[in-house]
Amino acid sequence: MELNRKRYNDLDTYYKIKYGKKIIKLPLDGGFTCPNRDGTLSSRGCIYCSDVGAGEWTYRSVGDIRAQIAYQKKILAKPGREEGYIAYFQNFTNTYGDVAKMREMFYAAINEADIVGLSIATRADCLPDEVLAMLSELNQITDLTIELGMQSVNEGTLEFINRGYSHQEFDNGVQKLCSLGIEMVAHIIVGLVGEDIDDYLRDISYINYRGIEGIKIHNLYIENNTYLKSYYEKNNITYDMTKDDYANIVVSMLRHLNPDVVVHRLTGDGISSNIAYPLWSKNKGAVLSTIDKIMKDSDYRQGDLWKEN
Repeated sequence: MELNRKRYNDLDTYYKIKYGKKIIKLPLDGGFTCPNRDGTLSSRGCIYCSDVGAGEWTYRSVGDIRAQIAYQKKILAKPGREEGYIAYFQNFTNTYGDVAKMREMFYAAINEADIVGLSIATRADCLPDEVLAMLSELNQITDLTIELGMQSVNEGTLEFINRGYSHQEFDNGVQKLCSLGIEMVAHIIVGLVGEDIDDYLRDISYINYRGIEGIKIHNLYIENNTYLKSYYEKNNITYDMTKDDYANIVVSMLRHLNPDVVVHRLTGDGISSNIAYPLWSKNKGAVLSTIDKIMKDSDYRQGDLWKEN
C-alpha cells in the first residue's frame, strides 16, 4: 500500500495506517439549516457562506441518506481498490434541529455497507445536552469525528464575519466534547480581513493547547452571491494575498502545529465557477504542490517549531 510520505501528518496516510486501506469521505446533506440563517441569531449567515453552505459537493437531490451514500460511492470509488467510507454530514449545522431526525439519519448512515465512521460538521454553540448524549452514544459504536468551524480565535474577526458566537462559547463546546472523549477537527480560515501571521499562529496555539485531534486550514476564497463579495466591492478592498503568500503562511502554521494533529485539509475546495477571486485558489493542486515544495526544499516538518506546554 502506497503512503503519501508528506512532511505533515496528512489525513490520507493516517486513514491508510489506521484501516489498512483507502478511506473516502462521502459528503452528505441531511437537510439541516443553521441558527445563523434561520433568524435565531441572524438571517444573513457568516459573510463568506454561500446559499448552499458547505454543500457544493453534496447531492441531496438524489434522495435520502442511503441514496446519497450509494450515489457518492458510485462517483468516488475506484474499481478494484479496497476501500472504506466515512459518512460525512457536511452541509450547514448538523446538530441543529430535531434530534430524532438526526439520530435516524446518523444511524442510517453508519449501518450502510463499508461505512467505517461518521463525521459531523456543526457549530460549537449547537451542542445541547440531548445532542451530546446522542453523540456520546454514537462514539461508542463508530469512529466519530465532530468538525467545528473555528475560523479564528480573534474576537474582532468573529464579529466581522458574523459567526454569531464568541470564541469563549466555541471553547465551551470543545470542552464538552473533550469530556466525552469525542474527536474533533477545527477549521481555520487564512486571509480574513485584518488578520496576519500572529493571528494564524494564535489559532494553532489554541488547537495545540486544547489537544484538538484534527485541523482544516483553507484560504479565504470569495464566492459570487455572498455578502463578503459585496462587502469587498462596496469598500473597494483588494484581495492581495498571493498563492506564495498563502503557502508560506500555511508552512509556518504547520511547523508550529503539534505533529500528532491530523491535517485534513490545506486548501479551500469550492466549485471553480462560483469563485470570484483569488483565481489561484481554483488550482488546488498547485497550492498543495507549492506547500510541499517549500517544506521539502527547506527540510521543514510539521511540529519542528512546536513546543509542548
